[in-house]
Amino acid sequence: MTPLKYGPITLKNNLVAAPLAGISNRAYRVLCRRYGAGLAYVEMLKVESYLHHNRKTMTLKYYREDERPVGIQFAGNNPAWLAEACRMAEDEGYDTIDLNMGCPVPKIGKCGAGSALMAYPERAAKCMEAMVSAVKIPVTVKIRAGVNDNCLNFREIGRMAEQAGMVAITIHPRTRAQSFTGLANHQLTGELKAAVSIPVIASGDVKEPEDAVRVLRQSGCDGIMIGRGCWGRPWLFREIDEVLHYGRVVTETPGPIERLAVLREHFEMLLESFDPRHACQVVRRYATWYIKDIPGSAQFRHRMTKVESRNEFHEVLDDITAHFESVVGVPEDEYVGRRAALVST
Repeated sequence: MTPLKYGPITLKNNLVAAPLAGISNRAYRVLCRRYGAGLAYVEMLKVESYLHHNRKTMTLKYYREDERPVGIQFAGNNPAWLAEACRMAEDEGYDTIDLNMGCPVPKIGKCGAGSALMAYPERAAKCMEAMVSAVKIPVTVKIRAGVNDNCLNFREIGRMAEQAGMVAITIHPRTRAQSFTGLANHQLTGELKAAVSIPVIASGDVKEPEDAVRVLRQSGCDGIMIGRGCWGRPWLFREIDEVLHYGRVVTETPGPIERLAVLREHFEMLLESFDPRHACQVVRRYATWYIKDIPGSAQFRHRMTKVESRNEFHEVLDDITAHFESVVGVPEDEYVGRRAALVST
């Protein structure tokens, strides 16, 4: 599979980690990149908050040089504001910028942003043109299939994006009305690919390597953006990459003990960006994804969603590890996944 190109930027492969509000912090991005994502974004940001230097937004946009290439995504519908945000983002060193026209969340839609912008093609075109004209770095857009089944205007929006100078377009082929219900119709992804000449990235319902292979082959698209599919399993990127290159998963999928070790590291990285209490609030969203398939872990999930401190988090994870080891009989001197593996915590 040919690596994706975002204008002058060539990714190492054709796999992208989706920008997700409340999810795509530095710890998440680092793990996605380590396990094979060619590009990751900071969290989706409302353009107004970004321009007004909202305190929370200032924390969310934090990134480090070792994350490059790194992207930023804005949700908004004001061309002038979006253009100014793009100039700021370019000055702050981001490698690429994306316009969000895919988010179905009501608090974004009521502002006329996200997937709500799909209902206003002329305004969307002005937004895209303003963003592209404002900066030299590549600008992309993420869209939905349309507003509803009676308004499937993804081809129209796609052509507008290409005419505006967008270098790539991502489509989540559900309508705004569907939100995340039903199935992503990747036949529409193929129709978008046939309608434009810029790269098309598919998003939606890629949960296993086989899903990615099927979508790429059936639609002819250029890449895959993964969101919910990699929650608690960032190695999904690596597995997809291996299947595309070798026809099978070469590297063994992490077992329960290794997954617990990755979760520990994930939490410790959260502490680099957030104070302990905030880090605990964030890790609650992630922890159950990592442990849901570990035999016997169900009894510990409620405790994990209540953790308030670093020590409490590690105590719960110690108990999960000990319970699993008691079931499978792991040798006592095996420390992978235990708190003891984090020497000098």
